[in-house]
Amino acid sequence: MTTPNAAPLFTVTKGHLNEEELAALTTVIADLQAEQTARAAAQNPADRNGWGAPRPSHHQGAVYNPHAFGNVAYF
Repeated sequence: MTTPNAAPLFTVTKGHLNEEELAALTTVIADLQAEQTARAAAQNPADRNGWGAPRPSHHQGAVYNPHAFGNVAYF
């Protein structure tokens, strides 16, 4: 299933392949290409943007405590 304007995945320059061999070769090359693409995506993940993400249930927000720094001397 190719589009008319798409470049071929590969060309056979020597030998005479029948339809089954050509289909098997196409499947193998397409799988290798997909594996390489997946590896490249895994090595270069997108930047994480955690803005607006829900916090974990064990993480509580900061609580204002006016007595936290009671031993500080103000001049």
